[in-house]
Amino acid sequence: MPKILVIDDEMQTVKLVGMLLQRRGYEVVAATLGSQGLEKSRAERPDLIVLDIMMPDMDGFEVCRRLRADPTTAGIPVIMFTAKTLVDDKVTGFQAGADDYLTKPVHPDELATRVEALLARSARREVEEKPALGARVLGFLGSKGGVGTTTLAVNVAAALAQRAEGGKVVLADLQAGMAASSVQLDLGHQGAIVRLLDRPVEEVDARLVEAQLDEHRSGVRVLSGQIEPRGVAMSIPPAHAEVIVQRLGAVADYLLLDLGVGLDEVNRCVLPSCAQVVVAIEPDRVAVSLAQALLSEMTLSLNLPAHRISIVLINKASSATTFTKDGIEDLLQRDIVAVVPPAPELAFQAAENGNPMVIVQPQSLVAQQMRAIADHLVSA
Repeated sequence: MPKILVIDDEMQTVKLVGMLLQRRGYEVVAATLGSQGLEKSRAERPDLIVLDIMMPDMDGFEVCRRLRADPTTAGIPVIMFTAKTLVDDKVTGFQAGADDYLTKPVHPDELATRVEALLARSARREVEEKPALGARVLGFLGSKGGVGTTTLAVNVAAALAQRAEGGKVVLADLQAGMAASSVQLDLGHQGAIVRLLDRPVEEVDARLVEAQLDEHRSGVRVLSGQIEPRGVAMSIPPAHAEVIVQRLGAVADYLLLDLGVGLDEVNRCVLPSCAQVVVAIEPDRVAVSLAQALLSEMTLSLNLPAHRISIVLINKASSATTFTKDGIEDLLQRDIVAVVPPAPELAFQAAENGNPMVIVQPQSLVAQQMRAIADHLVSA
């Protein structure tokens, strides 16, 4: 269902336009000030904006200019919808970046037709401009910090690289700080993503992105993240994250994204591109409760269907007091696709050697489970 943001200080207009669009099957969100409209355009990521010109805090021309200057909103189609009928006003609107111009009052059929036409044109342009993702994109998300999400992503990446049919495997660390994949793999270059974040998003092309990849002896190519603490590390703009995923997806067969914890703007931006999202949990009350909230938000807010979410249970220590697999499945009302057994000595050995556990002890139960997870993600 396309989402349309209506920005107008006249509540009667907001209600009328909203009702007309909702009857046509669109989801409508509203803002009554220009500044509020800019905030909602970034937060809601609408498919189209209907924008009034005359507003008290900031006129529609300035709002449109700021929308076009922000990489996260620059591509959203905008219809100027106003009582101003002078040709000069229309010219100013188009110069500010508007895609269409409607004057009040407007017939409902004309409004609907203009909206449909602009959405269709935007969809065609996106297909033409957006490079196809050749990769199967797999996202790895923790129900909380410390569950072993990065370890899971690293080992599944190595398992995919070892598959008989081969294929290019890329692991990208998209966490804004505390990124550990390059540390686990003992790669000398860390924080390569910063070189991409330092560039304007329009300069982040395929050649530049591919040049930042380090190749591990397992065959996995890695875009290393920042190991600095969150709050110190450079933030990742959603527009950069989206472009980086697109560029890597064009050069890989399997693209694994280490997304850390939670649903920040970056994760909300890239998760819909994932063929499968792996949610890592631990068998304790806190992790399961947080997983319930995370899964609910992924379903309701991001509209991710259940068949695209795979839950992996990671046991770090043997204990009779932890939840059982069946008990967790009952609480989450979802199946767990794999259970990774505790292997602290193997984990320590892998970290010391800078190799994934699937390589250090390929016949171990942990390695078998990691390969089973890789097989599931390929076939799911």
